[in-house]
Amino acid sequence: MNLINFLYRLFEQREYIALQVLIFLAASLLFGGIVFLFSRRSQISERLNRLLAGKKAPEIKPGKLFEDESHGGLTAKIIHPIHKIIAPTNFTDQKSVRLRLVQAGLRSKLAYSNYLAAKVVLAVVFPLPYLLLSAYYNLTPLAITIAALLAIAGFFVPNLVLLHLIQKRQQGMSHALPDAVDLMVVCVEAGLGLDMTFKRVGDELHYLNHDLSDEFHLTNLEVMAGKSREESFKNMSARTGIAEVHNLMNILSQTSRLGTSMANALRVHADAMRVKRRQMAEEQAAKTGVKLIFPLILCIFPAIIIVLAGPAAIKIMKSIFPVFGGG
Repeated sequence: MNLINFLYRLFEQREYIALQVLIFLAASLLFGGIVFLFSRRSQISERLNRLLAGKKAPEIKPGKLFEDESHGGLTAKIIHPIHKIIAPTNFTDQKSVRLRLVQAGLRSKLAYSNYLAAKVVLAVVFPLPYLLLSAYYNLTPLAITIAALLAIAGFFVPNLVLLHLIQKRQQGMSHALPDAVDLMVVCVEAGLGLDMTFKRVGDELHYLNHDLSDEFHLTNLEVMAGKSREESFKNMSARTGIAEVHNLMNILSQTSRLGTSMANALRVHADAMRVKRRQMAEEQAAKTGVKLIFPLILCIFPAIIIVLAGPAAIKIMKSIFPVFGGG
């Protein structure tokens, strides 16, 4: 009963609590932004300063290619049985989910368990407060329907988060890929083999995009472990999920198999990617005018109409109302 009274008082003061939460979030974001602005230093400027000072470049350590697979701790013991509730039994479905996690940069088996467990937990947590409040007042079929919809929304929230992580990672790698291909051209023309080219490009890309750098290092490790180059290239294409990387891996496979000039093929591919990027930028710029229509109509035009027609409308109303009133 005390819990119900507490929830009732909490529900009565929802505006005050919401205001406090918003103030806390605003203060946290402001503090975090100030810390981020004052603590961040450009990696490019640091590298230029080091080069201008004549200092030796520090040894580059590859990113953490494989996450910790340990299953210790209380959290892992709780998550492990929960994720089995909805874990797909089909190997194809399991492979599809794991591939999406890898494309988001989550390579451990624990990430797979956490992802499935999060779907179950959020499906329970989302409708729980609403069900408690509805049970206190009146549990109607409408309340049960809304709770079911909240459970479905909570179940699919991890999918949206995972999609955002995948798109963000792919966007960063796509921006760094033309520079990576240019570096590959330089390395190949300098006489390096393909394996050393991947290693060198992975080291240099660490400053630009660590995700793409990790993919180059991981592909090189697969080749060194005994896998064929074509299989390693296919794996890199699958891990990234980017069409440009898939085309690049096909070019490398064909040039290695047919013995054609790899430098010329890479140079043409880099030029094609830069042309495609410019065309996409032009397409986005052309869409800007159309996208501005709705903000103009909904936000700017009403204000302009009020400013221009407002004084005239006030004078008309002052003139008409006395006439209707018999004055």
